[in-house]
Amino acid sequence: MNELITIKNNKYKAIISTLGAEIYSLESLSDGTQYIHDGNPAVWKNHAPILFPFVARCLENKFFIEGKETTWTKNHGFARDLETKVIEQSESKVVFELTESDLTLDRYPFKFSLQTTYEVTEKGLDWKITVKNNDEKALRFSTGTHAAFTAPRNTDEKGTSISDYEVVFEKQEPLTAVLCTSEGYLKADEEGTSPVTAPYGEKENGVVPLTSAGFGNGHLFLNTGSDWVGLKNKKTGSILKIGTKGFPYVMIWQNTQGDPCFVCIEPWYGIPDAENTDHIWENKPGMIDLNPGESFDAVQNIVIE
Repeated sequence: MNELITIKNNKYKAIISTLGAEIYSLESLSDGTQYIHDGNPAVWKNHAPILFPFVARCLENKFFIEGKETTWTKNHGFARDLETKVIEQSESKVVFELTESDLTLDRYPFKFSLQTTYEVTEKGLDWKITVKNNDEKALRFSTGTHAAFTAPRNTDEKGTSISDYEVVFEKQEPLTAVLCTSEGYLKADEEGTSPVTAPYGEKENGVVPLTSAGFGNGHLFLNTGSDWVGLKNKKTGSILKIGTKGFPYVMIWQNTQGDPCFVCIEPWYGIPDAENTDHIWENKPGMIDLNPGESFDAVQNIVIE
């Protein structure tokens, strides 16, 4: 259990755990720069979880799926907490797979394949999630990622702080926020409609400054066409880009324990429960529906410049 798999080429080395197919490390071999949070439990015990079959907050820890009440953890589904199988591996590439089990079927009555593919490249790390419906009925799910990127980094010059970084959307256009409660659930309007959006109000279009104040339970954005969202060091101009092409939402979050040491840029196909949710899985907005035999790809390659 919990085997660590290393893949590398002449420029980068990545370490991924079989537990949740989660990235534990992405390191530059030329200078030792570490791009992924180390999982210090005093700060945040995770590194880069895979989110499935839902993303973000589950109100009151329950859904009704096919009429049956099911109990869940508060955040992000079960994939991040389960062992996966390595189904393909080479020096620079590895593919993990999670499929249904008695444990998952009790809460999530669907047959599925969740594959996560990683391959180190000359630019960084290619990263893809593939969901396939292996059932005889429609499969309903959300997916996304929760990667914590170090900021400041271990190789930054002395005195570099979180405020020397910023988050940049490729399309530097005014950002649209998806309004959430302080607890991280979607706000509803007076008519009970959710999600509700509003201008984010950033000073520079498409740029989110980073400070020690953080983002509480996160700031959620509509993605209106950006193929990537980047974490930029303003001092050096270096930027780490995570692919967001096709993703309708992007969440930004910083650690809330200890000094700021990472920023999560989270491309999502899905959204939290609304504050007025009826808990019915079939009514949950922002979901993907797959017919039997169909598959769905979510690509979020990491490019370092």
